[in-house]
Amino acid sequence: MMSKIKCVGVIAEDDSDFNSVRILVKRIAGKDNIAFKKKIGDGCGKVKRKCSVWAEDLFQRQCDALIVVHDLDRSVLSQLESDLAERLSSASIARRLICIPVEELESWFLSDPKSIKSALSLSRIPKASGRPETITSPKEYLRDQVASCSGSRRIYLTTKHNELLAQHVSIELARAKCPSFERFHDFVAGQRY
Repeated sequence: MMSKIKCVGVIAEDDSDFNSVRILVKRIAGKDNIAFKKKIGDGCGKVKRKCSVWAEDLFQRQCDALIVVHDLDRSVLSQLESDLAERLSSASIARRLICIPVEELESWFLSDPKSIKSALSLSRIPKASGRPETITSPKEYLRDQVASCSGSRRIYLTTKHNELLAQHVSIELARAKCPSFERFHDFVAGQRY
């Protein structure tokens, strides 16, 4: 039987991604008392360069699961995933996930336009149909939709609003519409906490 995870280490590009992942893990696991530790890259280049060293640091800090979050941006998915997997191949944390939101983590939020309207108190529902991971520059798209749907009264800020969106997004819609979120969900749901 798999041992319980006591602490999840997260390597992310910024605090906004870390906070969103932390909230989503707790929601998926159905537990509010999960401990987290983080390493922040302030961009994707540092995440890639430092992920191996940071994974070991998180292991030393008692993390027994690891989630590395790296936006796809304009990279090739298979190449980026392979590169990160190679860099983490000797990591001491056995339970780990390389999570690559396509194209950015904000695409997950676009899977549920009604929750965006509700969470941000917009006057109408943003336009985001189909597969959100096919939207070019979802962060900017979300910014433009928030401005449009609020009559330019609200300015979307990742640092302020992503946590709120993570609290409200439908887990089921994100799973159904975003393959990268489904993989993230399945990893998190498959652990014991």
